Amino acid sequence: MRNLRFIVVLATAVVLFAAGSVLAGEDLIIPLKFIPTTSPGKVAPTLREGISNKPIAIAIEDARQVKTKDLVGQGTGAGDDTFRIRFAGFLPSYLKTTIQDRFGTWGIQVDDKSSLVLAIKVTRFHVAEKHAFYGSIFTAEVQLPWTLADRAGHVFASGTALGTGKTKGRWRNPINCEEVLADALQQAAATAAGDATLQEAWLAASPQAAPVAVAAAAPASARSKVAVGSAIVPSRDTPRAATPRTSAANGAKTPSQLLAEVTKLRRQQLGTPVLVEFVSKQTLASGFSANDLVAWKKAGVPEPVMQAALQRAP
Repeated sequence: MRNLRFIVVLATAVVLFAAGSVLAGEDLIIPLKFIPTTSPGKVAPTLREGISNKPIAIAIEDARQVKTKDLVGQGTGAGDDTFRIRFAGFLPSYLKTTIQDRFGTWGIQVDDKSSLVLAIKVTRFHVAEKHAFYGSIFTAEVQLPWTLADRAGHVFASGTALGTGKTKGRWRNPINCEEVLADALQQAAATAAGDATLQEAWLAASPQAAPVAVAAAAPASARSKVAVGSAIVPSRDTPRAATPRTSAANGAKTPSQLLAEVTKLRRQQLGTPVLVEFVSKQTLASGFSANDLVAWKKAGVPEPVMQAALQRAP
């Protein structure tokens, strides 16, 4: 009888362990809400006088080196079993909404139309769960390289903000994942906003709007000739001056010249949204050749920037 009971208990344990192993390998999908464990009032930057009166725009770029952009972490189950933690949404949208909300709470004016732009690249947004017999430990890391620039491409300051979070919780609990990621993101955002170099450049900057392409005026030979007291009207036989094509004289660039400018801005860590807006305001003197397309691709220019450049070709 005792042997029978032992066999039943052992079989039950094996079944439960097998079920747990299968579950551990399944992806954990989290909605990613901003629910920090720390009080928002306790995590805030110290702002210099005048910062709150100078609006800023925020641009976000997901620059993480991950296999899929929805991947935000990894957890462990029984033994060495692991599972992926994924976000059911678009990370840049979540980051922009959350950072704008935090900045507003701290007294910073955020205006998408501002010529002063804080371009933020997220290079690390990761949560790790380590399972143990007494529960799970959740840790998170957020890394945000930032660049302060205007829409004309002038860079005023750059740096990197880091944030971490840690808490205890239940195995495969989405809320615990959201809590530590929110703590890490809030800390990184506060670190960026409170950076002394950023605030100094923020106050001193005289941001310029993106350049607007202006059509060149027609040369004097092509204008209507006007004499004092009478108008000189050209006859039908008088050849008219040909309309000049867009050229370097009116600020138009070749694809290779524009690539050089884009490369220069990318070295300053400007985000894709800023580069797209910059390129969209340019004028190209000629279309893209096959060699131009290859050169842009080899330079690693983001696809949205290339698309914007192609639309500027005559």
